[in-house]
Amino acid sequence: MLVNNPVMKTAIHPLHVVVVVLYLLCMKASSIGSESVSKNANLMGCMEKEREALLLFKQSLVNETHLLDSWNKEQEEDCCKWKGVGCDYLTGHVTHLQLSSLISPLPIYLGSDIYSPVAPYRIYSNETRVSISRWLLDLPYLNYLDLSNNVLAAIPEFIGSLTKLVHLDFSDTWIEGSIPYQIGNLSNLQYLNLSYNSFYGPIPKCIGSLKRLRYLDLSNNYFSGVIPPELGNLSELQHLDLGYTFLTHLASGNFGWLFNKSSLAHLDLSGVNLTAPNILVSFIQRLPSISVLHLNYCNLSAPSSHLANFSSSISALHLFANHINSSFFNWISPLSGSLVDLDLGHNVLEGRIPQSVGHMTALTHLNLDNNLLSGPISQSFSNMTALFLLNLGNNLLNGAIPQFFGNMTALSYLILGNNSLDGPIPLSFGHMIALTHLELSQNQLNGILPKSIGNLSRLQVVDCSSNNFTGNLGDLLSGSFPVLRELWVHENQLTGSLPDITILPSLRYLEVRYNQLNGYLPKVFEHQSALQFLDLSNNHLRGSLPDFTGFSSLKSLYLDNNELCGFLPNFTGLSSLVVLLLYNNEFSGSLPDFTGCSSLQELRLDENRLTEWGAQSTGSLSSLITLDLSKNFIRSTISEAHLSSLSSLMYLSTSHNSLTFEFSSDWLPPFQLWRLSLASCKLGPKFPNWIRNQGKIGHLDISNSQISDTIPIWFGNFSTNLMLLNLSSNKIRGKFSWNYAHIQEIDLSSNNFIGSLPSIPAKCSKLNLSQNKFSGTLISLFVVEHLPLTFLDISHNQLYGALPDNWTYFRGLVFLNLGHNNFSGRIPMSVGLLVSLQTLILRNNKFNGELPGSLRNCTSIGFVDFGLNNLSGVVPAWIGEDLPQLYALILKSNRFNGSMPSAICHLSNLHFLDLSMNKISGSVPQCFENITSMIKKGTEVAEHTYSSNDLSAPPSRYSYFDDVLARWKGQEFEYGRNFAYLKMIDLSTNELTGEIPLGITRLLDLKGLNLSRNRFDGKVPAEIGHLKVLECLDLSTNKFSGEIPQSMSGLNFLAYLDVSNNNFSGRIPSGTQLQGFDIWTYEGNSGLCGKPLTKTCPGDEPDDDTHSSSGKYQVDGDDSIYEWWLYISATLGFSTSFWGFIGTLVLNRRWRHAYFLFLYNLKERFYVAMAVRIARLKQRLYLTG
Repeated sequence: MLVNNPVMKTAIHPLHVVVVVLYLLCMKASSIGSESVSKNANLMGCMEKEREALLLFKQSLVNETHLLDSWNKEQEEDCCKWKGVGCDYLTGHVTHLQLSSLISPLPIYLGSDIYSPVAPYRIYSNETRVSISRWLLDLPYLNYLDLSNNVLAAIPEFIGSLTKLVHLDFSDTWIEGSIPYQIGNLSNLQYLNLSYNSFYGPIPKCIGSLKRLRYLDLSNNYFSGVIPPELGNLSELQHLDLGYTFLTHLASGNFGWLFNKSSLAHLDLSGVNLTAPNILVSFIQRLPSISVLHLNYCNLSAPSSHLANFSSSISALHLFANHINSSFFNWISPLSGSLVDLDLGHNVLEGRIPQSVGHMTALTHLNLDNNLLSGPISQSFSNMTALFLLNLGNNLLNGAIPQFFGNMTALSYLILGNNSLDGPIPLSFGHMIALTHLELSQNQLNGILPKSIGNLSRLQVVDCSSNNFTGNLGDLLSGSFPVLRELWVHENQLTGSLPDITILPSLRYLEVRYNQLNGYLPKVFEHQSALQFLDLSNNHLRGSLPDFTGFSSLKSLYLDNNELCGFLPNFTGLSSLVVLLLYNNEFSGSLPDFTGCSSLQELRLDENRLTEWGAQSTGSLSSLITLDLSKNFIRSTISEAHLSSLSSLMYLSTSHNSLTFEFSSDWLPPFQLWRLSLASCKLGPKFPNWIRNQGKIGHLDISNSQISDTIPIWFGNFSTNLMLLNLSSNKIRGKFSWNYAHIQEIDLSSNNFIGSLPSIPAKCSKLNLSQNKFSGTLISLFVVEHLPLTFLDISHNQLYGALPDNWTYFRGLVFLNLGHNNFSGRIPMSVGLLVSLQTLILRNNKFNGELPGSLRNCTSIGFVDFGLNNLSGVVPAWIGEDLPQLYALILKSNRFNGSMPSAICHLSNLHFLDLSMNKISGSVPQCFENITSMIKKGTEVAEHTYSSNDLSAPPSRYSYFDDVLARWKGQEFEYGRNFAYLKMIDLSTNELTGEIPLGITRLLDLKGLNLSRNRFDGKVPAEIGHLKVLECLDLSTNKFSGEIPQSMSGLNFLAYLDVSNNNFSGRIPSGTQLQGFDIWTYEGNSGLCGKPLTKTCPGDEPDDDTHSSSGKYQVDGDDSIYEWWLYISATLGFSTSFWGFIGTLVLNRRWRHAYFLFLYNLKERFYVAMAVRIARLKQRLYLTG
């Protein structure tokens, strides 16, 4: 302005020059940092009154970052030298306070537990917010005030008295409320930043009176209404940011106040709804000084008018998250000469990237992220050698990454993630010497990561995750990466071992989970490391764990789901460690020492082979929130000393160990748990009284914990948050009345509870009360209408009476088991309203009458067991016609009559059919070959999963296993987890006639067939030999005739055979398979002969022992040599078999686990079978008594 004034050109006085220079120096002093101002403070020092005011002002502030430690007149009397304080260069008055970031910025970190009820953010209550002290008024010359990044209660109304303020910054201070109108008194204000707060209400009009304002930032608040046109009075405004303020639109669509801002260079209206047509054109054409324009989330579309023959000074254009389509590329062509920064992310750009993009050679920043761009990466990018950032992520791009990227030597950020790119990384990448950030994740890239990447010495962040890269991890990390901070290569196919990563001095984050690493960890780390995050989980790493005490900055260590073994090293001194996950490995020995791990919040050592838990190992973890030691072999006795220091504990799981908990009856834990799982530990025989004070607990599992006590009265409502309760497999007795408003899952099975059934809680989804002594009728279950219940098991109790006919309240049921009670009467019609039902068990009751036709509506049902009742009538055809998902049908031991419907052949998923012990007559349908699940191996489902249907509760997934009693090899067995693999047809003890249909002989995956005790006749078809995997065949007590088919000698898996009491004749087929069965297998067939029967067949000669003996000596020669070789062969055979089996178990972890799991399941089956038989015996004794 001075240059354009002719008066000033001719009348410049030297004094004027001095004044101008002094003024500029003062302005410079007020704009630089407080430390440089303090260094240049005058020798007089600050004013005593102002120093005392600062000390009093300090008392109202938080000093977590210790910035105010220097505010101490005993250490430094001159307040101008205090941190954050600046003084006038000549007078010594305090003019400058830069007090940003007095609070610690770190959020609370709660690890990986998905059940955490605490939000992982730092929350500030009203009590922790700082009120700005009025002692600021004793600083009358204050012109610069920065209190950003703090926690303040409000902007004080006295702020309007600080009239000399030029710079005011209250950004990111958590302030809630409205902006005080007194701020309009600050007539000298040039800089005002109130962004990132919670201001609400309209933007005050008084801001329009701050006519010297050049910088105004009100972004990221909660203002309402319209942008006030009074802002048009700010004629000197150069920077205006109103982004993300929830403002609806510009006042009445009048932009005149904005377009007269000839000095406005930076404008941000992101989040404002700008629906006026061609508003973008207006902003560019009518704001002559505009350089930076941010219009993100403004509901903009591509302009219809053009910018032809127009030059603009705009250099940065951000149009993120609008509705701009690909026509925009043509519209923007006139700006290609000036545009440096272009953001079109999250729009609707589609199709191939046009060649015209390559004409914008001045661009340094280009973001096309999250669009619908497709095809290969455009060759036109090769012209854009000035690019600093290129983001093409989250599109539909395909093909190989082009070689020309190697020519972009200025490129620092390259983001190509989440596309469909394939092929290897080009070798030319090694020429991008300026590259600092490389993001290639979630593509289909493959091959070995090129060694040329090792030349990129400026790389800081590399993300190649979720691809198909191969090669050795050690080779990848062998390059020189002096500043590499983050490396993400998870979900690839990398192999090898982990090298010594301490040679990478800047590495902070390394994630290699879900690869194929099959080597070892370093035996020792040679250097100290600043690593904060290391994830090697879900690989095949072997060997022992090295010492990590040199990783003093480590916060998260994930080594779970590997094959690591040996003793765990101590983790002493890792004060920064927050998360340590080592579960599902083979670690053994004692828990290590965690002394000094003061920040540890999550510790998971479950699914290992640990044997001891010493009190000193975890005794000092006062910050621990999650502790999981479940599924180990720990045999320790747990006392208060193990847990007394864990005051922050919220999740404790020690399930499936041999732990013994011995707490005094009056012990009060120092923690408040939200989740407690102590299944299969020893808590009993007394009920654990220390649980009583855990009033916040939401998940409680103390099943199979050897409790044999009466349920205490307080347990019915001790926690208001309880959502899961599992007391199963104990000997808890008494009546149980609960009052849990939020509970979703209850399991009280296998106890001794008595009395009538308690009412179902209103939000309960799963209820298991089986194997108790509950008695009475079901009336109490129907108190609450429209329950979200999906699973109900009340089997093995002493319930009786007819079923209520209002099952409409249970429409969401997936599993219903009423078996092994004394229910009687007809099955109610309303059961047909259970349209979500997948399993229905009414076994072993006294139901009578026909099957209700309404059951045909349950089209999702897969498992039906109505066995051991008094049901009658014919087997309805609708079972095959309307229940297509049925895979198990059990109607055994009822009074069904009539013929077997041919519609049963429509059940293509059926793999278990039991119609035994009825009065079904006629012939078996010929169409059994249509039951395809018995023809070939399929995807057998052992565990059935389903979701809760309660929309008001968090989504929950449940699972269950089928349970069935099947007659197998002449005896009844109970099948649970392995039932899915049992493919069997049992039609025994009926009145069926005719021949065996050929359709049955085509069920090539059939394991068991029982046709005994019927009236079948004719010959057994020779095609029965096609059933190569048949293990059990019972044809006894029929009228079969003719010879036993020779093809049956090829049934190599046949372990049980009974053809007794028929009219078979002729020779028993030769071969060890059929001749190895006992004689009773064939008795009752007078015409049979041959081994194993004593009856010889015609033409067979009797054995002559003498002749055989002499012949033997003639053939065999020297008997001593024969016996010698026999012993050697037997010894070698036994040794090979024994050590082949044992050696395999020693060397192969998965086979070893499978073998021990088999033994465990065998034990469980034996235990369950005995328990069922004992329970039945007790029930019979009870009923007879």
